Amino acid sequence: MTRPMKLAARSLLVLASVTSSLKAATQGPSCPGGRASTAMLGATWVEPQPPEVVGKHVVKSIRTLGYTFTDTVGPLVTAPKFSWPSSSVFTLWRGLAYPGATLTIAVEPAGPWTRVRLETRLVCETDQRPPPGHPQDVDFQTFVLDQTNSEAQWAISSPLHQLKVRVFAESCAPLDDGDLKIDVCRRMAEAQPRNPEALRQYALALARFYRAREAWKPLGELFALEGERASTYNEIGDAMLEARQFDDARKLYARATQLWPMAPFMAYHFGRAQLGLHRFRPAIDAFAVAIGLDSSLADGHAYAAVATAQLGRSDESREHCAIATRHLEADLADRVADIDTWLGLAFCASILGRHREAVSYFMRALTISASRARETPELVDQIMASHALVGDQPPAPLPQRQ
Repeated sequence: MTRPMKLAARSLLVLASVTSSLKAATQGPSCPGGRASTAMLGATWVEPQPPEVVGKHVVKSIRTLGYTFTDTVGPLVTAPKFSWPSSSVFTLWRGLAYPGATLTIAVEPAGPWTRVRLETRLVCETDQRPPPGHPQDVDFQTFVLDQTNSEAQWAISSPLHQLKVRVFAESCAPLDDGDLKIDVCRRMAEAQPRNPEALRQYALALARFYRAREAWKPLGELFALEGERASTYNEIGDAMLEARQFDDARKLYARATQLWPMAPFMAYHFGRAQLGLHRFRPAIDAFAVAIGLDSSLADGHAYAAVATAQLGRSDESREHCAIATRHLEADLADRVADIDTWLGLAFCASILGRHREAVSYFMRALTISASRARETPELVDQIMASHALVGDQPPAPLPQRQ
């Protein structure tokens, strides 16, 4: 077949897939008032199994949930399903009308493994509220969509995770954090004991999934192979901090500050670990070192303000906040995706008496990561004090680049 003919055939397949998707979206019971939903949620992940294995499991698993397929040639597309998922999460919800859902699932090669793309769409807008007994501030569409998507993702992944991984990719990094990733990374590191990247990924997998104490062994083996590098300390240390493994992060960054005494970010991260352990005086000392090396280190000033406030040093906290706010606002357009930027602005706005701004900044941080936004209780307590005064506020607007 010539190249033009191949392209034409591929175009026909794509068109057929789109046509099938549109047809599927219009099947089933009509929506009340004819109002179709635009709510959609996607998920993408890698399974450490070949595509032919994953494809068979996807079809079988999704059918067990009660879906039927309208297209199994290109991306797998289901017909709308208008019955509630069997999950116990929806026990109180079954007296309400389920808005209907369709799934589109793409199974793609990712080296010897498989990338799965799941897209869940609700069919109808129903204008319903959660049932009695469920928090009424929860958005109906958002909750139903999230849980429907999670059910489908779990149905696909759960049986696949019971299979033995027989073929390894170049790296275990694409896998989602969890016990499966740790097991695959471990086996790859054991099979390649002289491969620094295999050891690095194994240590990272442990640190990210709350098993930081176990990460020291592969980390030591990595240092023996390639020496102690600042990039390795930062990567492993950040993983420990994000997983709230503060004591291990403290030990790691204590060593880092000895190796690189003139590096402000090593001292800053050492301070964050101490703050996570609620050791406010050592945290203040570490932030002072970081700021002494770089007086414009906005995050250093912001978290120094958090730590000093806990010891009643309010004037010092406000001074740090004034400096932090100036630098954070100046760099905001370049740091909109950095959660610490919004958290620093939120805490300092509260300390400086700008309570509406404080809550608004914090709401923006929540849109980036709800779990990370709440990981420093001393900071959250200060924001909650502002919230008690002004109530809910919309997320702070994103700045426009000049």
